[in-house]
Amino acid sequence: MAHAPNAAGGQHMANAEDIIPRDIRFGILDNAQRHWLEDDIIKTVLIDGLSIFLPEGERFFIRSLKHYGPKLQDRELAAEINGYSVQEAYHTREHEEYNRAMARLGYDVEKMEAPIRRGFDIVKNPLHRLSITCAIEHMTATLSTLTLRHPELMDRAAPAYRRLWMWHALEELEHKAVALDVLKAATPEMSSWQRYFVRVLGMNGTLFPFLVLFLRNVPIYAKTDGVKTGLRFWLRFFWVTMVYPGYWRRCLPNVLRYYLPGFDPRNSDDQELMRKGRDWLAANLPPAPGASPQSAS
Repeated sequence: MAHAPNAAGGQHMANAEDIIPRDIRFGILDNAQRHWLEDDIIKTVLIDGLSIFLPEGERFFIRSLKHYGPKLQDRELAAEINGYSVQEAYHTREHEEYNRAMARLGYDVEKMEAPIRRGFDIVKNPLHRLSITCAIEHMTATLSTLTLRHPELMDRAAPAYRRLWMWHALEELEHKAVALDVLKAATPEMSSWQRYFVRVLGMNGTLFPFLVLFLRNVPIYAKTDGVKTGLRFWLRFFWVTMVYPGYWRRCLPNVLRYYLPGFDPRNSDDQELMRKGRDWLAANLPPAPGASPQSAS
């Protein structure tokens, strides 16, 4: 699919036509389940732990991009931002319900969310917020690419959870380049090297704090299930993340691509993965209206 030129004469990496908001309710609150992925606490916490970040994160991302929207004289980019914001608003709604489901099961969601909320709240500078959004969008797009390339990783997931994460993965792939398009359009006075510096600072300020907060939350989560997080637990955690299935190991090369000058988030199989994701949703979900949820924006 062709990519439209921007106001500066360049090309957008995202395409507004690819960004399709889907107003789907997954009913996780009514289908709350422990260890929903292969009855395995470690595999489940790796994914539930991501949801802990998402409601605050999605709102942060929407604000970051909408700050620049009115300032950019680019109709194509405005359409990208609008589609992105509606998708993220639906994600916010579903992950708020997802996290309420975890709380209903007894997990201390508030304790896990509180430092994440504080972390996002202290970032005030608009360009800093945008650079963090670019970094996190790349991380979520990397996880989403893994999910869509290897859907068998979710074959033994509880159905409602599998549907939600397949939907989320598809939409993250559809809008993964929007924040980078906004960064380029919002900094026309910067050289490519100055923009690279801003982008890399955003990743440097995101990756380590994310890992620290994520790993901090794992014992809080496990304690609810009466699981001790001793050496044996962490050895198996390392095995699952870095050896087999090796979720983090598989993601690491693409995450590190972000540090390349001239980084382009697009992959050669993006269109094929989006097609497969849309086909999967068509086969597993009913059609849904596309109205924007006012409260989430």
